[in-house]
Amino acid sequence: MPSILLITVAYPPSRLIGGRRPARMATGLAALGWQVTVATLHPRYMTPLDADEPPVAGVEILHSHAVMPRVWLRRDGTAHAASGKPTVAGAPSWRSTLGRLLRQVEFPDDYAGWLPMALASLRGRHFDLVLATIPPPTDALIGAMAARLCGAQLVLDYRDPWSEVMTHDGSYGLDRAYPRVEMAAHRALENRLLQQASLVLAVTPTMTRWLAARTPQPVEFLPNGLDQPPPVEPVPRARPLRLVYAGSLAYDRSLDSALAAIAALKDTYPPDALRLTYAGPHGAELRRAAEHHGVAAWLDDRGQLPSREAMDLYRGAAAGIVSVSARTDYSYPGKLFEILSAGCPILLCGPEACDAAQLVRDLNAGFVDDGADPSRSAATLRQCLAAEPRALPGLAPWLATAQVARLDQLLRQLLV
Repeated sequence: MPSILLITVAYPPSRLIGGRRPARMATGLAALGWQVTVATLHPRYMTPLDADEPPVAGVEILHSHAVMPRVWLRRDGTAHAASGKPTVAGAPSWRSTLGRLLRQVEFPDDYAGWLPMALASLRGRHFDLVLATIPPPTDALIGAMAARLCGAQLVLDYRDPWSEVMTHDGSYGLDRAYPRVEMAAHRALENRLLQQASLVLAVTPTMTRWLAARTPQPVEFLPNGLDQPPPVEPVPRARPLRLVYAGSLAYDRSLDSALAAIAALKDTYPPDALRLTYAGPHGAELRRAAEHHGVAAWLDDRGQLPSREAMDLYRGAAAGIVSVSARTDYSYPGKLFEILSAGCPILLCGPEACDAAQLVRDLNAGFVDDGADPSRSAATLRQCLAAEPRALPGLAPWLATAQVARLDQLLRQLLV
């Protein structure tokens, strides 16, 4: 039985989105005959947790502790802000000052303090393969060192880019702009790890192209997928018609083009005929935007919901909205696959040339609105609302089980 070690900061019972892909891999590979071990952080570092998450048979979990002062500072600062305690206007936060100092020694990121404890948990163990999933970059560094210690081949799995999105002006929406010296240090480390890897995986075509240009090793496109197959029959639309957005509006994501389109069509679709249903942490921001466009009465703000309840909103919706900004144009948002699983059409608000827009077009799964022309946005929404419900064929290759089967094939080729 071949053996594989997965390195991942987040893993169930954590509800953090970074744990979903490695969890699918671990579960699927164990079912396909692999001896699977997962090295991850202790659950106390991965909140919020899902108490109902059952353990997966056949997957060994190695939890370890870590020293992560910058992570703790961020959480403490969030709690302080939520408490409503006053701060002195214009005074630099001691948390920010300490965070900047710690950044000088925590490399490649603020999870660096997990590295020695993760490696200690692997002492004396041997594996055929080590798969490290990124981000954070620390996962890749641990994976490379573990592969050497355990006599294994290294596989790097890119859920998101690393140094490609580090810029001196912060244009890709990371925490900050990066000095060129620091960018060069990250680039050099990543290049060394890419050279060590026997296989590199990437979740989108753009990331696949980026990485293939940097290493002679095989780089394979292995996207995420649908956890559940979509309904075989068309799902009847609920009334009033619903446009649903469930998720964050971080990284410059915006629903402005959808709000403007609703405003243009409000005589045809009054509030009792059309609603924009939102579930997520940015309700106040979205309410202000709806008021600006004069469509506050069309907004149905549900607040933050558990993932299962948010998924229920897509069933019977006229469209599930996926927002892609110029800062995330290399991505396939996870919501895209959740919407497809629900049998719901997609209204993608984002650049015409982004990977997610191309996927929607390739699958004939919905509509794309780049927001550049308000009249075109209104016409796209009108077309979306007038479309008849239909089943979405051709999604079998995009099921998560199909992606894990492809992963199994790629990994076994390394063992030949």
